[in-house]
Amino acid sequence: MQLLTINKRGGMIKKLFILFTIISVLLVGCAQEKSYNVWVDSSTQTQESIDSAIKRLTDAEVDFIVDDNGSVLVNEKDMDKAVMCCS
Repeated sequence: MQLLTINKRGGMIKKLFILFTIISVLLVGCAQEKSYNVWVDSSTQTQESIDSAIKRLTDAEVDFIVDDNGSVLVNEKDMDKAVMCCS
């Protein structure tokens, strides 16, 4: 009877370990920061060019941000998509 109890605990520990591992992998994968590259530099472009780029990127559903200086930065993962829509 004692051997049966030890086997149940061992099985439970394995299940908990597997569950912990899966949760850890998911959390690490979701916590990665996005990397952005400059698409339109506000210091070298007109406001009209910047507005046009923002409209085209929005229409193409490209992930981008506008920084404090007004430059448009495109998510590194969407760079190919941005080149296709806006070049």
